[in-house]
Amino acid sequence: MDLNSQIELEIYFADHFDTILFPVLADLYFKNNEFNRARKVCEIGLKHHKNDPSGLFILANIEKNEGNLKEAEKILEHVILYSPDHLSAAVQLCEIQTVLGRAKSRLLKSWKYVLSLDSSHNTANEFVEKIALTENVKPDVKKPIPEQKKIKTQPVNNKKPNVKKVNSSSVTIDEYADPLKVSPRLATFTLVSVLKNQGLFSQALDVLDALEKKGENPNDIALERETIEELVRKLNEE
Repeated sequence: MDLNSQIELEIYFADHFDTILFPVLADLYFKNNEFNRARKVCEIGLKHHKNDPSGLFILANIEKNEGNLKEAEKILEHVILYSPDHLSAAVQLCEIQTVLGRAKSRLLKSWKYVLSLDSSHNTANEFVEKIALTENVKPDVKKPIPEQKKIKTQPVNNKKPNVKKVNSSSVTIDEYADPLKVSPRLATFTLVSVLKNQGLFSQALDVLDALEKKGENPNDIALERETIEELVRKLNEE
């Protein structure tokens, strides 16, 4: 399958509703303002991959776009539960909770969690410092506790990423290369997440390189690179 072609993605999805690549197609629809199609793809894909962070994140954006902020908040909490390093989800959760007028203590925990992922995040720093000044409390972002709700209908999926077994004593990123074709036009953080969740680390890094050339947020790119490198290190230790 050629990921350069939206038509091929649509045809492939029509024949493979269980594909883990469903967030890529949903993201394309969302960016083209085809929200009904994006929602339908997410709903179908999530039936097969209930806790997929990329698919849930797009669904949360759809809910947010349609004004369903409480539902978006719930889904974003779910995203963070299964993908603790998802910075965009953490930031959006804070923004939505602010609009919903959540308690100051709850907002403080959420923004501290953002700082644990990105210590240079301006809005998070300003919020935490402001609260610290008004309450005369020293800001502490070393051990944040994200605000999370228990999801009754979604059991925790403890399965590890689908990574090929390698007999070598040491694993390198290049050993996880895959023949998928990715053009800069289709390079998105959603695609990075999909590839990362499947253990296709080399491909994920290629997409990050394409995002860098497109001028995307360098902090987000750096965070994703660090996450991928850490995943490879952990695999080497196993």
